[in-house]
Amino acid sequence: MRIQAPEDFSEDNVTVTANVLFVHFANDLAGFINSFMTAKFGVAWLQDLRVSENEYKNFNPKDPAALLKDLARNGGSKLRPALNSKIERGFLKNYYEDLDDLLGERNAWLHRQVQETKSELLDLIATLLRVGKPLNLKIVDDCMELRDLILNPPPLVPVESTTSITEVATEQIEVKTPNEEVEIAEEKTNEVVIEENSAPVPQAQPALLMTGEKHQIGEIVNERLLSHSYVLHLNGEIKDRASEELLSKVNPAAAEKLGALLITRKPNGGRIRITEEGILCAFFGEKWGYLAQVKPEEWFPNHLLSLTTEQ
Repeated sequence: MRIQAPEDFSEDNVTVTANVLFVHFANDLAGFINSFMTAKFGVAWLQDLRVSENEYKNFNPKDPAALLKDLARNGGSKLRPALNSKIERGFLKNYYEDLDDLLGERNAWLHRQVQETKSELLDLIATLLRVGKPLNLKIVDDCMELRDLILNPPPLVPVESTTSITEVATEQIEVKTPNEEVEIAEEKTNEVVIEENSAPVPQAQPALLMTGEKHQIGEIVNERLLSHSYVLHLNGEIKDRASEELLSKVNPAAAEKLGALLITRKPNGGRIRITEEGILCAFFGEKWGYLAQVKPEEWFPNHLLSLTTEQ
C-alpha cells in the first residue's frame, strides 16, 4: 500500500493524506494514458503533441488539475481516446462528469475549503473509486485499503507488547460506494470511438435571483464547505451522497420547489456542496460558486445545525 492512514485524524494529517491521494491518482491516470498513446503513436507522442497542438505546449499530464481539466472540460481532448478505449460509450458522459466532480474536489482540498475529517476523506475516496475502477488504476487498491483502515482500524498494541502491528490480522470488508454507476467496459479490439463533438460541461444559465438573495449565480464562495456533499439529478432530485437519501423523501415540502430552482441554475446537475450558512455551491469553471441559499428547515435534517466537530 502506497498510502498510510494518518496516526491521528488532525486537520493537517487528513489534508496531507488527501493530497497524496490526488498525486497518486494523477500518476496512475497519466500512466494509463501514456501506455495507450505510446502503443498507438510511439514513445514520443507527448513531445509531438506539444509541438503540433499549441494548447498542449506546456501540458504536464501528472498535474492533477491540468489533467482533470483537459479530460473533463475539453470535448476535443487528445487524451480522451485512451479513456474511450476502456469505457463503454453509454457510460462516457457520466464518467467525464465524475472527472469534473473530482476536479471540483481537488480545488476544495487545495484551497482548504473542506472540513478535514474522516468523513470528508471517505467521501474523496468514494469519488476516486468511481473514476479509478473503470480503468483498473492502482489507486483503487490504495483507496480500498485506506478506507478499510479508517472504518476498521487495527487494535492498538500495548507499548510493552512484542507483537508487531503488521502481525495484526484485519478482515477486508466491502463497503458500498455511493452511486457507483460506471461499469468497466470489456476490452475491444476494434477501432476506438472518439467523441470529438463531446461538449464541455455546460455552465449555469442566467437566472433571476429570488427576493432577498445577496449573491449572483456562480459568484465565488470562499467559505468553508461542510462535510456533506450531494448530487443534483437532471430531474431536480437532490441526493445525499453518503446516505443516498433523497431530499424528496426526508423533506418533501421543500424538495420539489428547491429542486426545480437548482436545475434551472445548473442544468447539467452534478455535485453540490453547502456552507454552514446554508449557501449551496456548485463548481463553476475554476471555482465553487453560489447556487442558492437554503434554511435548515428546507434542507436535510441536522445538516445545518452546527459545524462538524469530528476529528
